[in-house]
Amino acid sequence: MRMRAPALLACIASGVLAAAHGTCAAAAPASAVPHTAPAPDGASLYFSHCAVCHDHPAGRIPPKVFISTTRAAEDVIDTLTTGAMRAQAAALTAEEIRALAVYLTGKQPAPRAAVDANLCHAAPAAILTERDWRSWGRDLANSRLQPHAGLAPSDVPRLKLRWVFAYPGPTTFGQPAVVGGLVLAGGTAGRVFALDARTGCTYWSYDAGARVRTGIVVGELPGPAGEHAPRIVAWFGDDRGVLHALDVAHGTRLWTQSLDPHPLARLIGTPVLHAGVLYAPVSSFEEVAAADPKYHCCSFRGSVVALEAATGRKLWRSYTVRKAPAALTTPSGQKLTGPAGGSVFSAPTIDAAHGVLYVGSGDSYTDVASDSTDAVLALRLSNGARLWTQQVLKSDAWILLCSGEAVGNCPSPLGPDFDFASSSLLVTLSGGRQMLVAGAKSGIVYGFDPQSGGKLVWQRALAQGTSYGAILWGPATDGERVYVATSEYDPQAHKGPGALVALDPASGAVRWRTPTPESSCAWGSNNCAHALIAAVAVIPGVVFAGAMDGHMRAYDARDGHIVWDFDTGGSFDAVNGVRAHGGAIDYGGEVIADGMLLVNSGSMRQPGNLLLAFAPQGH
Repeated sequence: MRMRAPALLACIASGVLAAAHGTCAAAAPASAVPHTAPAPDGASLYFSHCAVCHDHPAGRIPPKVFISTTRAAEDVIDTLTTGAMRAQAAALTAEEIRALAVYLTGKQPAPRAAVDANLCHAAPAAILTERDWRSWGRDLANSRLQPHAGLAPSDVPRLKLRWVFAYPGPTTFGQPAVVGGLVLAGGTAGRVFALDARTGCTYWSYDAGARVRTGIVVGELPGPAGEHAPRIVAWFGDDRGVLHALDVAHGTRLWTQSLDPHPLARLIGTPVLHAGVLYAPVSSFEEVAAADPKYHCCSFRGSVVALEAATGRKLWRSYTVRKAPAALTTPSGQKLTGPAGGSVFSAPTIDAAHGVLYVGSGDSYTDVASDSTDAVLALRLSNGARLWTQQVLKSDAWILLCSGEAVGNCPSPLGPDFDFASSSLLVTLSGGRQMLVAGAKSGIVYGFDPQSGGKLVWQRALAQGTSYGAILWGPATDGERVYVATSEYDPQAHKGPGALVALDPASGAVRWRTPTPESSCAWGSNNCAHALIAAVAVIPGVVFAGAMDGHMRAYDARDGHIVWDFDTGGSFDAVNGVRAHGGAIDYGGEVIADGMLLVNSGSMRQPGNLLLAFAPQGH
């Protein structure tokens, strides 16, 4: 495969192309950029900085026409200023970035709400209750079940939109957390907000300095010396690989901690809090950067890091790939290091009774064999020691833009990129037996016996596998059934169907399957996919799943028929003073707490920047 090396790393090292979003602005020498030009020419800037990639797209590089027809001007601006391409656009002035965005999209940037718009008139009073949703999976088993929803199945058809909040960035990431009457949520602009759950007014916002992709986990710690009341703390990670701890009452930083010295490390999976310890997963951009043959591939290994929650002090680290990378030479003469890879993209699952942590790993970056990529691992909670490993796919080595030919850093043969991107579910069956259920991008769901060395009990193929993820961000379970969102998204056509599938956790048998209705998309027919890739949530009797068509739907848990449907992809007046729009529902799922349903709408696949809050009519 031929690659355009001179500008390629600038286009890909940040990982934006792996998500098929944004624009490619290769950094140029300062002398080549007319910083003092009174009226920057967007066309000239594009041809100087972007055309080498986007006029000759390959793999997941989005072509210019895709950016022009699906991206907003503010999306391009954010990508180049606070997003993944900020380093590559460092030589461009704000005026040049704006001109480039206007040229690409044909639109002027829309007005945005200020981060301090619609401030609340009182201080937040967050208290922990059983009705909260304050972690990725709501419980240590990552069930995504809310048993204290404050919603009965009969309430769900009466759900009405109560308020909409517009994030300052063009898309959404992560997943909200709810603590008492407080909602904590973040977006692409590197801001995390504390909002009032009933009105959406803003208590405070925090600038993380980089995009926040993780969900937010909230817990209670002893208060400062001399204070009897406990302190409520929120933790989350960013695209620089930094973990943040905030005082929820004031939005002030308590500490930050870089979790990995690798320059391409990032945090996508949400940390898990248990008994005063945070267990944080670590991933990277390296499989994207390695597409440039001049990049020295590869040295990153995924890991889980245990930290003291109060201080950020590291207690232990357990790598997914067991061996440290060593020097090697490929048949084509390329000098590499390996093994590498095994990123952890999901929140760990904890079995406190047995003192075990479970986590899924991603693919390999090199041909060097490893038993720990595309695998489910069991680690001892106390020290991270490996208890068992169950690898479901060997030799899955994958680098962006590679075709299988052994050139540059490309592995040969090229693997399918079938990561475990979603958290495993620890399900307790009737009689007390446990089952660990894990879905992979291959479209296969696996049932492991965690007490028998991870022995594979069953597996069920639900959709055709793809590197975009046939099963991506998170199934849910109520103990009786496992509910799996599936996707058959076609990245070339920007379309594709999906379905919500219910499985028997003991056997993997399909109990029901409901295809996503082919509803129209509020933004039109372009990029109108019906795939399901966002995480699922469940309350007794009802399952919630958001689709790439922007629709948020509720399904009867018994037979899968749809009982409620709301299109989040339209335009709405936000409580923080702007008219904003939704998009595809992706990544973090909806959460249910204290009688309310909260949904992020917007994705890199179809932009939108909304947080929508629903409650039953009359609630």
